[in-house]
Amino acid sequence: MQTNLHVDEDRQREAQTAKLMTDCRALRILSTLPYTKIALWNQCVQTLAPTSSSVKTILALLGRAPRQDLVLLTGGERSDLLYLALAALLPWVRTPHVVVDAHWQKAPGFGYLLQRALLRVARRLTAQVQPHSLEEEDIYHEVFGIPRQVLRAVPWSTSLTGHDVSPARADEAGDFVLTGGLSFRDYAPLFQVMAHSNLTLRVGVPASSEIHVLMKRWSAVYNIKFHTDWSNAQFIRQMAGCSFFVIPIIEGLTRSTADQTILNAMFFGKIVIATNSIGPRIYIRDGINGFLVPRNTPEAWQEAFARVAALSESARLSMENNARYTARVEFNEEKRMARTLSTALEAVPR
Repeated sequence: MQTNLHVDEDRQREAQTAKLMTDCRALRILSTLPYTKIALWNQCVQTLAPTSSSVKTILALLGRAPRQDLVLLTGGERSDLLYLALAALLPWVRTPHVVVDAHWQKAPGFGYLLQRALLRVARRLTAQVQPHSLEEEDIYHEVFGIPRQVLRAVPWSTSLTGHDVSPARADEAGDFVLTGGLSFRDYAPLFQVMAHSNLTLRVGVPASSEIHVLMKRWSAVYNIKFHTDWSNAQFIRQMAGCSFFVIPIIEGLTRSTADQTILNAMFFGKIVIATNSIGPRIYIRDGINGFLVPRNTPEAWQEAFARVAALSESARLSMENNARYTARVEFNEEKRMARTLSTALEAVPR
């Protein structure tokens, strides 16, 4: 039964959502972000239909942007950022643009100079940039030259809409550790620990030349199982059934990584153990709803596994409940949509 406090919170949230929808509907908002599974998003913005090539996307944006009140671009797409630089060179394009889900790693050598040059050219139209964390606001200002006044952090969320999020069935659950992904991962230190462990590690990764080399190197370790044929839905069901989830991340990043993977695992009440990098420390409170590994070294991973093994049954249950709350309440997908839109509306001239 809901308390009066919860009822008041629900009413307040409903009122805020209604106001947000009213504010959005009064504007012409075009977006390239692929959030069409979310009802709130569809009611507030018009999403540009996917095209078969980056050139077609850029041309479509150039044609439609001048007639909009606001354009939302995907921060992770090179074509979107190239379009923004091109549009900024055209004096008849005056619509404010917001870069959502900005997660940029500093490129080496000439690539870094190109990054800064494109972002500088695009500055005329860049009304707002949304990285995932306050930490990235400082980094993006110092590394990429983004003016502080346009940086507005919006954390990530789960991304499970449309997927099976029921508890694991008996045939899915097991005494195994799960990891996965290729983006900025460094598996070797973790694998070194697993080679001397009685735990089974399942690794869900897309097939690639990089993974082929990794599989060949660690093929003799019987308890490391590679799975290159899992769909996203299958990987999510593995999350539902694993004992806990681990994410080893390379050091020296200028961006968050593994955000949605961390939160999706936490949604199922899984304890996530991740390298203490920009992304994980947005969501994981060490020892409360998961564990942060201070360095991506075998010794640090060994110590992290020891911390998990030392948990009492009640402590583990508490941590799992905290993880579930973090993902389902603090960082759920509907809340991210509302945060993204309400923050983006600040960029519209009044």
